[in-house]
Amino acid sequence: MADGSGIVQARYEAGFPSEYNASPPAAQSGDAEIYAAGQRLRDWARYLAKNSSIVKAVLDARQTKGVGPGLRYEPMVTDRQGKLLTKLNEAIRQVHDDWSEAADVTGELSRQEIERRVWREWDLAGEVFARRVYRGRTADRVGFQVQLIRSDLVPYGWAGSGRAIMGIERDDWGAPIRYWVYPYAPSAYTWLYAMPSLQPKPITADQIVHLRRQEEDLDSTRGVTLFHAVIFRASDIAEYQQSHRRAARASANLFASINRSLDYDPAQSPDEAQEPVSFADLQILDQLKQGESLNFHTPAHPNQNAPEFVNQELRQFAAATRVAFSWIAYVFDRAYAAQRTELVHAWEYIAEDRAHFVRDFAYPLLYRDPLRQAVLEGRLPARELRKADPRSLYKCRIEGPVMPQIDPVKDRDSAQIDQEMGWDSRQAIIRRFGRDPVQVDLEREQDEFEQPEPGNRQPKVPAKPEPDEESDDDAV
Repeated sequence: MADGSGIVQARYEAGFPSEYNASPPAAQSGDAEIYAAGQRLRDWARYLAKNSSIVKAVLDARQTKGVGPGLRYEPMVTDRQGKLLTKLNEAIRQVHDDWSEAADVTGELSRQEIERRVWREWDLAGEVFARRVYRGRTADRVGFQVQLIRSDLVPYGWAGSGRAIMGIERDDWGAPIRYWVYPYAPSAYTWLYAMPSLQPKPITADQIVHLRRQEEDLDSTRGVTLFHAVIFRASDIAEYQQSHRRAARASANLFASINRSLDYDPAQSPDEAQEPVSFADLQILDQLKQGESLNFHTPAHPNQNAPEFVNQELRQFAAATRVAFSWIAYVFDRAYAAQRTELVHAWEYIAEDRAHFVRDFAYPLLYRDPLRQAVLEGRLPARELRKADPRSLYKCRIEGPVMPQIDPVKDRDSAQIDQEMGWDSRQAIIRRFGRDPVQVDLEREQDEFEQPEPGNRQPKVPAKPEPDEESDDDAV
């Protein structure tokens, strides 16, 4: 840019609007933007999850790759010398498995089902609330359970107390103090009949776990849906595909038409009736008059360029929603290197989101808290607990589904090299292929126990060869 002296001054061109580039909208705080649009974004995401095959495919793919049938929890308690306590870890695993059978307050959801539902709601609504509930111990149940709370139950606009912002009350440092929660959703059917009071109730922060998805704003109190940047794209793709389906249906129904030229004579005589020509299956048309001709139509829909256009849109959609294009389009017609690169790149997103999920939700709420309650209730062997290093009592290795294999032979050769070179342990390699090392060892011991000794093995009886028909005929 030249000033009055003719000197060209350097600048950030994007910071100065021009006739070709308009200025962006004025930025607001994260809470102000979510307060204005968060409810509508969430409603749009829920609607598309029910009516858009693309959004549903993304949710299914991320849930399957993120938690799958459920996360695997492997206790890693050690003694003061750093050695694993096998008996104590096995006892913890057993107690945790028993608790996982009915982990929520209703007794209907297992821990695995809680993980799947929370992950899906986390992607869909952008946040999930869960409450720690201590209901007292029983003979066959640890006295700790989880209550899942939909994000709709924490109102955006609630500011009943002076410090509450969007349903969450914080101290001067920004740490949550209380969460204001409705007893049920404002849109519930009971509202239409019973007309109860919809006054949110405060719940202290030590009882609530808030899993939220924050995108660009560091100061946002609430989360935002994963689909916030592609909502209109998903709607446009769905309408585009619907238009092509309708056009293809109409084009398939249009088989032929009758053209009339200028010398068309509607009737050879005034008394001749003009009956309309109708098309039916296997009909012979012998009703054409002078000046009429039959024109057959070739279906022009669906458009041959439509699949490539939709695939390009789906690639942009997949990139914005942190999945692989082939996961939602089911297109696997590329080379091994291309598929492998796409898989590794998309799996990095899944691993990053899973680490967030484990750190903020799964570990504190679904492992540490029930284990702490089990210790207080005396469900673990006291002698083994005395051997344990207190700092390692709640250590745990949590893993989910492993990355799928495109070429199993290459993956196993790589794992063998890692183990031989000392770059990875045998247990870690077993986990890499989606198995539990403890379970694998138990099964291998059982195989060796059931397998007879090499010296006592009975040789296999060779199968009796079938008689040769020609030789039987030739024999005397």
